[in-house]
Amino acid sequence: MISLRPNEKIYLIKRRHRIVLMRELFPELLIFAVVIILMIIIAFSPLPSLPDWLTRFFPSLLEFNLRYLSLFFLSLFLLILWTVIFFIVTNYYLDYWIVTNERTIQTELRGLFSRVLSDVNHDRIQDITVDVKGFLPTIFHFGDLHIQTAGEFREFVFRQIPDPYETKDIIFKAQREFLEKMKKNGIL
Repeated sequence: MISLRPNEKIYLIKRRHRIVLMRELFPELLIFAVVIILMIIIAFSPLPSLPDWLTRFFPSLLEFNLRYLSLFFLSLFLLILWTVIFFIVTNYYLDYWIVTNERTIQTELRGLFSRVLSDVNHDRIQDITVDVKGFLPTIFHFGDLHIQTAGEFREFVFRQIPDPYETKDIIFKAQREFLEKMKKNGIL
């Protein structure tokens, strides 16, 4: 949980663009659908008989029902695939960036039980760069925003966020207001 300082206001909360989530989930969901269809086909269609040469060498295979074994392994594969999908969605929702009137906060999920939280005061921001590469990012207006800092974390990267140019302007506005406030209070 992120705790805000006294008189700190949130200007912006950013996550990666939804197109990025859909692009990451598409292969897994496609495989998921194919496996479900394959399971339906195996469950309701007659299975071909085993070759004679195989049953001669392994007569115990005649007693074994391959339909249940194949359904079991496909179900196990679906469970693993479901876990991968869960991790992708969890990573999407727990990676976010917050811009306040005093600082920029970055939270990143590194593992299922490992999260990194870092922040930088606006007076430490030296440069902000927007990087939009590719056809989809250009069409759907998303990209990376790099913040160069003078602090311990040399660079904050807002990865694949929507409207990075607007975010850059908001951060510059927040930085300007923060520096004016510090000058007014005699800190700078």
